[in-house]
Amino acid sequence: MGLFISTPELLERYNITKGTLINWRSTRSFPEPLIKAHGKSCSRYGIKAVATWEETNGLLESLDIEPLISNRS
Repeated sequence: MGLFISTPELLERYNITKGTLINWRSTRSFPEPLIKAHGKSCSRYGIKAVATWEETNGLLESLDIEPLISNRS
């Protein structure tokens, strides 16, 4: 996986709407996008920041999702 994860990838990963993601940024300290969308493009979020947020908020267990960053090389 690259350095970024897009808004559509996050929505699918968490099975949420864009409105929920926006709400999480203000109420659950979800990381702000590093690259903001313009026109038809989509925002990009830093993989490390999102992975840290998931671990801190227990999402890996509660949603039963795989970590974004593998400790294996």
